Amino acid sequence: MFQTRFGLRRRPFRPIPDTDAYFPAATHEAAIHLLQRAIVNDESLILLTGEPGTGKTLVARKLLESFDDDVRTVLLTNSHVNRNCDLLQAILFDLGLPYQGLTEQVARLAVTDSCLEFYRQGGKTLIVVDEAHHLHPDVLEELRLLSNLEGKNGKAIQVLLVGLPEIERAIEMPSLAAFRQRLTVRAKLDPLQAEETVEFLCHQVNSAGGDPEAFFGEDVLDIITAAAGCNPRILNRVANLAMILAEEGEQDCVDAEAAVEAVTQLGLDPVKETEESVEDEPVLHQVLPRTLHHVVKPEPAVNEPPQKTIPFTPVILPIDNGPLTYVYGDELMDQNSAARSQRGPTDQVG
Repeated sequence: MFQTRFGLRRRPFRPIPDTDAYFPAATHEAAIHLLQRAIVNDESLILLTGEPGTGKTLVARKLLESFDDDVRTVLLTNSHVNRNCDLLQAILFDLGLPYQGLTEQVARLAVTDSCLEFYRQGGKTLIVVDEAHHLHPDVLEELRLLSNLEGKNGKAIQVLLVGLPEIERAIEMPSLAAFRQRLTVRAKLDPLQAEETVEFLCHQVNSAGGDPEAFFGEDVLDIITAAAGCNPRILNRVANLAMILAEEGEQDCVDAEAAVEAVTQLGLDPVKETEESVEDEPVLHQVLPRTLHHVVKPEPAVNEPPQKTIPFTPVILPIDNGPLTYVYGDELMDQNSAARSQRGPTDQVG
């Protein structure tokens, strides 16, 4: 449906890590550079952490693609192993070696023998464990022992752990003191920079063979980025759902209505979040209405009598052979009374 409706070669905003659509965000590029340098420098244990959705697995896969044949990689995506034997069997399985029915010690010897043989041929083995925050402390210690395997010219085995920041707390256990000493390189992924979010979405469309200007309708990018923030996974989810809704509505592009509906279905409400942030801001001052009684008047001089309050608009009285005179209501009443008293009874009508 994406090819016929939007003119794409393939589906953009894929839910799985896609190195073909890799966006070179600043935090991802910095992490890859640091990890590559650690591998070249024969560091034993390396750690990559980041919050959910920041692209840890994508960075790990992109890193693996950057190596030549002299680096043999083992990628373990299922880290729910509580026994050393399970870890060793998983390594053997990824290397394409027999693993079933082996005891822990036999499996360990098989891993060691394979890695030493590859080292003698001029290479080394990099073991990458994704979701490493699930690993049992005993398994972490097993990985440390494997990373001790080296030859005269460098490491035979290196270990890269990829996980959530909580693994930093897990390795603070006293029993993992030796592990921490070997863990000399720690890379961390941050969210995308604010100015990268729109570029990220447009890059995904470009990678799928589409034109972002034709694909996204007016205000759509603002709606998606406001709701998803700077998290690549959430950006992908919102944009993907908006695209599906636009296709179901037979739209030629992802319009604002589809974007708002996608945001709502995913439980993201940028309008509400904005209102809450405004309500939480402290009130610094109160704007007073521009009426006369709110105007701040200067304090009267010490020897001057206080001024009277002006109750209503002044009246203009013409004066013979003189300028116009402004007289206020109470003064006008006083002058009228004085005039009547001067005229006397004969001047009064009736």
